[in-house]
Amino acid sequence: MQFKRRICAKSGLGPTETYIPHGINPAKFGLGTPRTDLVAAEEECRMTTTGAVKELLAKTGLEPSGIDILITTCSIYSPTPSIASMLVNAFGLRKDVQSYSLGGMGCSNGVVGVSLVHDMLQAHPNANVLFVTTEVTSNAFYAGMDRARQVTNLLFRMGACAVLFSNNASWGSRIKYQLRYNQRVHIGASDAAYNAIHYSPDEEGINGVFLGINVVTEASRALTHAIRTIGPKVLNAREKLRYAHSAVTRWVGRITGSPAGNEPEYVPTFSGSLDHFLIHAGGAKVLDGLGKALRLTEKDLEPSRAVLYDYGNVSSSTTWYTLGYVESVRGVKRGDRVMQIGVGSGIKCGVNIWQAKRDISDVHRAWEHRVAPERAAAAASAKPPLRFVDTSGFASSHLFSRAVFVLLMALLAGTLHVYMLLNDAQAHDDIATGVAGTTSALRGGLLAGVLGAVAWQAGAAPAVVVPREL
Repeated sequence: MQFKRRICAKSGLGPTETYIPHGINPAKFGLGTPRTDLVAAEEECRMTTTGAVKELLAKTGLEPSGIDILITTCSIYSPTPSIASMLVNAFGLRKDVQSYSLGGMGCSNGVVGVSLVHDMLQAHPNANVLFVTTEVTSNAFYAGMDRARQVTNLLFRMGACAVLFSNNASWGSRIKYQLRYNQRVHIGASDAAYNAIHYSPDEEGINGVFLGINVVTEASRALTHAIRTIGPKVLNAREKLRYAHSAVTRWVGRITGSPAGNEPEYVPTFSGSLDHFLIHAGGAKVLDGLGKALRLTEKDLEPSRAVLYDYGNVSSSTTWYTLGYVESVRGVKRGDRVMQIGVGSGIKCGVNIWQAKRDISDVHRAWEHRVAPERAAAAASAKPPLRFVDTSGFASSHLFSRAVFVLLMALLAGTLHVYMLLNDAQAHDDIATGVAGTTSALRGGLLAGVLGAVAWQAGAAPAVVVPREL
């Protein structure tokens, strides 16, 4: 018990603020047996994920039928049917929805998973992607005596987040952020990194998440690799010059044999180059290590520490909770750049750089207790704004875009055909013939537009053919 008390005192978690399911809460089951079965795990997962999705749909005004792609991530709990199927069933999603359930990818996948979202949107124009992150603590609860596995019981808490991504222009001015840069690193080729975090049985055969003493070291090493790639793209000129000066000085020192060659590599500070930081709140030590690696100030780390204190380590959802805090408590200005960092088992590290497209001062329900009561009340009573383009009469926004595409192609093809017929008529001084061909030209344009739309839906480039002879 003394070990657990020491860990709790240093963890950064609040004494009463965080949440765990009744089945594994000692205050609820008392001297009984914790509920760690699949039924308890499903109850927890369904409660957190459906709650997050319901709130997202209410805020955005998006109907479930408007979701084209669904991606879920949960590391330990991997049921059959999947978590994605659970949400398809709960919200009655379309039969052609593309769903993906990611598992075993740890805390980092709330950030690393954005790579998959990006790739899906690159392949599917005018699509809405629902990304749901969670970690189920019920079946990850450890009932043994191994201290390296007991730590997870003290740090991890229940929670989920739902995020909507889209490349559909119908969202218009409601878009919050644009992804500017995305970097992911996997150093699992190293045995030390691969074995730092794993879900496995102890010597008595009791399963639990093992956290090695080298977790912070390996996480910082993965982050260093990611930063070396992303840093030159986001650092300001002053920090770039300082780093270049340090590199040249060390290089010259090694050649000449002077003491300068043994100086440590200059570590740039990101505080002056970016506006907000969403750091994975894995624990107080993890935040300290990542903050040191980036030379961040306490002000930069404060949103992540608030997440840790109020909600604990919510795994892949932590950085999104942090973004919610920044929007609710601090606010985001148009043009602000946001760095999102996730680290997890593997060891994997992901870094996303977002740029705000507008001013944002949303008050998220999870952070209402941190803002003035009158502002929280005003946000709660506010209705979701209308879309830039109203597509409520369509089953989904991609149908609206395709309908617009068909009409535009028909109009374009018809106009071009009329133009060619008129030119041909003028050449033969037979204007009447050219005018008489207008109806046929419009019909031909409509046909060409439909052919173009079919080619687009089939995945090919939209080829529009305007026939000269009808």
